[in-house]
Amino acid sequence: MGETLKADPEWISGLGNYVLALNGSAWKAVNLVGAHAQSTGEFKGLMGKLKEPVDSLHTATKTRIERIPPVLYGTSVNLKQAAWDYTTTDREAGLGLRHTRTETYNSNPFIPPIEVQLGRVPDPVVTYEQVDDVPGTRGFGNPRAVDVTAPANESVNWNAIIESAAGWLADADSAIASLTHWSPIQSAVEPVAGNWMELKRIGKTYGKTGSAFDIISGDLGTGHRTVDTHWDGKAAVSYSSYSADLARGLNWEGSVGRLLERGLTMAADQLEAAAKALIALVQKGLSRLVKVDSFEGILKLAAKAVPGAGTAAAVAEVTRLLAEVAIEAKKMIVEINKAIDALTTFISFCKDPVGFATGKAEGAVKEELKPFTDTLDKIAFANDVATATEIDRVTKQPRTAYDPGTGPGIWEDQP
Repeated sequence: MGETLKADPEWISGLGNYVLALNGSAWKAVNLVGAHAQSTGEFKGLMGKLKEPVDSLHTATKTRIERIPPVLYGTSVNLKQAAWDYTTTDREAGLGLRHTRTETYNSNPFIPPIEVQLGRVPDPVVTYEQVDDVPGTRGFGNPRAVDVTAPANESVNWNAIIESAAGWLADADSAIASLTHWSPIQSAVEPVAGNWMELKRIGKTYGKTGSAFDIISGDLGTGHRTVDTHWDGKAAVSYSSYSADLARGLNWEGSVGRLLERGLTMAADQLEAAAKALIALVQKGLSRLVKVDSFEGILKLAAKAVPGAGTAAAVAEVTRLLAEVAIEAKKMIVEINKAIDALTTFISFCKDPVGFATGKAEGAVKEELKPFTDTLDKIAFANDVATATEIDRVTKQPRTAYDPGTGPGIWEDQP
């Protein structure tokens, strides 16, 4: 059934202001990813396999989501211009344009213009359009706040992990290292020696960004529902479809952000669990070689590592211990590698979902992601997995601002 034209300019102008506020929230989310989702160089051991995927994910995500704020901003400008056009009774084209002015903002006035002209630095001057409010513009209230506080940088507390295995272990390791220039603990945990807290930090960054876009999506729907009874006709129906596609795309970012957070957190948890298990094996082995549960025990261990044959014997015993630890470590490494490979595949999907899915049936995409999605809690993440694999949310997401048209176009009924 069609719609006969109805347009209350003060409500459409209010919607424009509301969408403008959502643009501000979107920029906060973009800036969070831009500044805090890249690796910090603390990727070692098995974590090293994730460095390139994490960094390329950061670049691809930033490139994709930084298109969202201009779309929201342009939509807000066009809505407010349409509101002005609706204030006239003679359907004059361009009235809204006459209430639009160009503003500039210099984000860094200390940059000499010659540096910009020579192409040495980006132009700090930003040009944007600002549209006056129509008389009586309605307020839609403030959009919900988004939490874009950067997750804290943390490092693995190796001392606490070693202490939790046995209070004497660090001293025993130091005694062996000082006599043999070889640390049993460092040798045992080398495969998992990266700072896995970085994975959790980056994961939280994506999780917060995703939640922000979910909030923006919900508020976009609130704005549409508020204006719906005050705007009918072809342009209104067009906006309804446009905002629905934009909201679905924003929800896709929300689901992907939460899944990335969960995947990176699980990888970090596996590395931490492996490190603790390997250290426990070292502690158990050293206890078997010599009773080392006190300072006296450490002296006994040190006494075995005397110059000559004593040192060789002590090193041989510790070498056999580490060989045993290495056998157990290989089993853990196989499982961790499987998890990292599954996560890397999902990261590839998140970087370019359309390219990843090209030439594949929907079922094939889901099957390829199954090694990762099968590790998730089926109840907690079922909706996010379903949303993430709906590629049309990405392909249909608007890349340009909503355009209601000008002149006669905005006055048409919806057939």
